[in-house]
Amino acid sequence: MKTLLLLLLSTFSLSMGQPSPTQVRDLDGNLVRSGTEYYILPVIRGMGGGLILASTRNDSCPLDVVQANKEVYNGMPLTFIPVNPKKSVIRESTDLNIIF
Repeated sequence: MKTLLLLLLSTFSLSMGQPSPTQVRDLDGNLVRSGTEYYILPVIRGMGGGLILASTRNDSCPLDVVQANKEVYNGMPLTFIPVNPKKSVIRESTDLNIIF
């Protein structure tokens, strides 16, 4: 019985010791924070501008998220909000809402 208990405790402590997903950072190295406006831009110059909403020919979903053609246009600001509203930092591989 003692062996089983030790095995369960060690399994529990290993699963609890998993590191949190990596925090997302902006181009300046600052943490991406919930509720703050950001622009999504291509890293390579000459590859177009930021993200915008554009009309489509689809009646059920009239707007799509697309990249602006011109590099000088930053696009629309986006706000990231984790599904868990208590979190203030955006992390990789976690659920979040993106608001234009």
